[in-house]
Amino acid sequence: MSDYQPGDRVRTATGDPDPADGTPGTVTTVHPDPADGIDITLDDGREYNILACGLEPKDTA
Repeated sequence: MSDYQPGDRVRTATGDPDPADGTPGTVTTVHPDPADGIDITLDDGREYNILACGLEPKDTA
């Protein structure tokens, strides 16, 4: 189970070029099975499904 909840602000950290690491977004869905990943909506409106290990909390400071 992930520590993320819908509404959490995150940034990507997948090591892939699209979306680039550090791209900010908001968690929309956390699937019960960790292998199903987490749905996020990036600030530019694109939607992605990313495993929890490819996300990190977005700094709020």
